[in-house]
Amino acid sequence: METIKLSVLTQAQYQFLVSREPQGYYDNRTREQLYSLIEKLAGHKKYCTKEEARLYKRFQKAEFGILLPGNRKTNGPLKFKVSLCLDGEHEGDITTGGTLIINEKGCVQGNISAGEIICKGNMEGDVSVGQKLTLHSTGSLIGDVVAPAVQIAPGAMFKGKCKLGNPELKAARKKEERVPIKNRIIQLFRAG
Repeated sequence: METIKLSVLTQAQYQFLVSREPQGYYDNRTREQLYSLIEKLAGHKKYCTKEEARLYKRFQKAEFGILLPGNRKTNGPLKFKVSLCLDGEHEGDITTGGTLIINEKGCVQGNISAGEIICKGNMEGDVSVGQKLTLHSTGSLIGDVVAPAVQIAPGAMFKGKCKLGNPELKAARKKEERVPIKNRIIQLFRAG
């Protein structure tokens, strides 16, 4: 292994960071280590070598997703802003603004709300997607879906109702439609 000239990170820290992807999925301990190294580079930018500066530039806007490993069973509601990759089993609702990936051995029993869902495993519950639901040939979904786009591969199992459209826009329209009568009366008198 070639030694790289470094002034902020150790060789081990550099190798640890360079071997990862800025949009990758990692367990909490790994994510904390990665963010710590990025902060270290950010705090010592003026001392960084060219290699460290390149590495910092690659990772400065990194948003690591969360990986729930296959040997783990979790339960209760999960709420994340970042993406989530599920290899294990989860019982409870999941809400994320990012992407939810359910791998072949992954299983979710609960309602899901996500920016995007890629399912290669099993889902049981109602699903609301902001962008797209992709159900791979190994995937199964039992529940109702609201999404602007749905892609179901041959061999996938889907049992439920599917409503195409953007759930966020519909919720905003319903809010606009429900103006209290008192407010409408006030608006009428002000207009006249």
